[in-house]
Amino acid sequence: MRNKPIIALDAGHGMQTPGKRCLKAIDPAETREWALNDRIADQVQGLLTAYDCTVIRVDDTTGGKDVALSARVKAANNVKADMYISIHHNAGIGGGIGGGTVVYYCSSKDERRVQAMHLYDSVTARTGLFGNRSSKVIKYGWYVVKHTTMPAFLIENGFMDSLTDVPIILSATHATRTAQGIVDFLAAELCLSFAQEDSQRPQTGGSTVIGGNHPMDTYYPAYTGPKTTLSAAMTALGINASYAHRKLIAKANNITVYIGTATQNTRMYNLLVAGFLLKE
Repeated sequence: MRNKPIIALDAGHGMQTPGKRCLKAIDPAETREWALNDRIADQVQGLLTAYDCTVIRVDDTTGGKDVALSARVKAANNVKADMYISIHHNAGIGGGIGGGTVVYYCSSKDERRVQAMHLYDSVTARTGLFGNRSSKVIKYGWYVVKHTTMPAFLIENGFMDSLTDVPIILSATHATRTAQGIVDFLAAELCLSFAQEDSQRPQTGGSTVIGGNHPMDTYYPAYTGPKTTLSAAMTALGINASYAHRKLIAKANNITVYIGTATQNTRMYNLLVAGFLLKE
C-alpha cells in the first residue's frame, strides 16, 4: 500500500490552441486561456509541496503543445492517481455580463456530485466569483472527467468573454486565490498530511500570516512575470540568484541537500510564483 496520495493536474489546452483566448474587445492582449490555466496549476503545484503527496502534470507545462486528451487521461490512469483536477476558463457570454465559476464531473455516484460541490465551495469561498449560472455544478461527459479511473473534476474559473469576469480572471490575485481554493479542497478530500511535522496549513485573507507561523515579510514577493527559470525570476525580483544564495533559500524552505537539480529549482520556482518562498 502506497503512502502518498497522487494528484494529477491538468492545465487545459496549449498556448496556441485556436479560439481559446479572452475576447479582444475586453482584453486587447487576447490573453490565451492556457496562460490563465497554467498559472493556477503552477501555484496549486507549489502549494502542494507543503503536503505529503505526489503531483503529476499531465499537460505540457511549456504550453508549446496541446497534449491530446487521451494522453492526459492515460498518464493519470497509469499512475493510479487519487484525484484529477483539470483547470480551465470558460466562454459563452459573448461580451455581456455575468458568468462565474462552474465545476464539471461525470459519475452516477452521489458522492461525486458532493465532491464537485465541495470543490466549487472551496474555490468560490476564496475568490468570491460565484457568477450568475443557474447550475454551479454540472454532470457532463467531458473527456478527461469521463475516461479517468479516479474522481475527476473540470473547473471553469470564470468567463473569458464576460465584462464582469475578465478583469477579475486577468488579475494575479484571482489566480492565487483560485489555487488556494483548489488546495483547500484537495487537502480536505484526500486527508493530506503535512510534509513537515511542524508545518501549518497556508493561510490567506485578513491574516498577517501566509504559511506556517511566518509573518508576510518573511516571504519573497510573488513572481508574476512570464514563465521562466528560477534564476531569471529571482533576478527579475531583485533577488540574489547565485548558487550560494539559492542554497540558503532552499534550506529555509526545507529543501534538503540542495545541488540545483531541476526538481529542486522547480519546487522553489513554484513557491516563488505562489508567494510562499521563505527568505533565507
